[in-house]
Amino acid sequence: MFAAVMLAVTLSVSAVYAQNPKMDMTKMPKGEMNMMEMHKDGHHMLMMAHKRNAMAFTRVLWDMTSDGKIENVGTARAAFAEIMHCMDKMGEIHKTKMAGMPKMDAAMMEKMKPMMEKMQADMAAMKMHMIMLGKAMEASTPDAQEVSMHAAWMLLKLEKMNMPEMKMEMAGKMSM
Repeated sequence: MFAAVMLAVTLSVSAVYAQNPKMDMTKMPKGEMNMMEMHKDGHHMLMMAHKRNAMAFTRVLWDMTSDGKIENVGTARAAFAEIMHCMDKMGEIHKTKMAGMPKMDAAMMEKMKPMMEKMQADMAAMKMHMIMLGKAMEASTPDAQEVSMHAAWMLLKLEKMNMPEMKMEMAGKMSM
C-alpha cells in the first residue's frame, strides 16, 4: 500500500512539473534579475538553511515511520515541531525579503507570472500536507502510514526546491 501511495505521489509531482515550462532565470537580461547575486543574498542563504533543516527533520520523521509504526511518538512530535518551525521561518524570511524589494515593471511581472503561480501552488500544497501531518500527529496514537505519506510528499517537494540551488552552485563552481 505504501508503494502505491509513493507511486501516486511521485507521478502527481512529476505531472505538475511536466506541465509548467521552466524559465531559465540565468538568461534574463542584465539588470532584471541576477540569480547568482540572489543566491549570495543573506535572506536567501538563511532561508536555504531553514529549508535544509526542514528536509532533515522531515527525513527523520519519514524514517521513523518507515516500518509502519512510530516507536516514540514524543520524538516524532518533536521532529514535526522542528519542521513547522523551519517552514514558519522560511515564510517570515520570504515576506521580509519581498517587502524590501522594488516593485517589478509589467513586463517583468508577465515573465515571472508562470513561476510565481507555480510557487504559490506548491506552497498551497505544502501547507495542506503540513496541516494534514499536524492533524495526524495530534492523534493519541498517530497513524504511521498517514504520517509517512505526508512526510514523503513534503520531502519530495523540499528536495525539488533544492534542484535550482544545486544547479546554481554547480554553475558557479564550473565558472571558477
